[in-house]
Amino acid sequence: MTKRPHFDPDPDITRSAWRLIEGHGEKALREATRYQNAMIRKGDSRGITLWWSIGEAIKELRRTKREPHEPLN
Repeated sequence: MTKRPHFDPDPDITRSAWRLIEGHGEKALREATRYQNAMIRKGDSRGITLWWSIGEAIKELRRTKREPHEPLN
């Protein structure tokens, strides 16, 4: 059993993830990664963390299968 990374339930992160999904559809995660890479180039550690969290939220929101031990949202 692999443990999934912690999903940040921060409402701002979740809202940002939904907006990227609505605006970019299947390419939302790619867009979040692009922004994260831009933050890496700038050396902005807070921006890197923010966009990583948004990317994780996108993965979680698009996930359809739950593990047996996971609660249903």
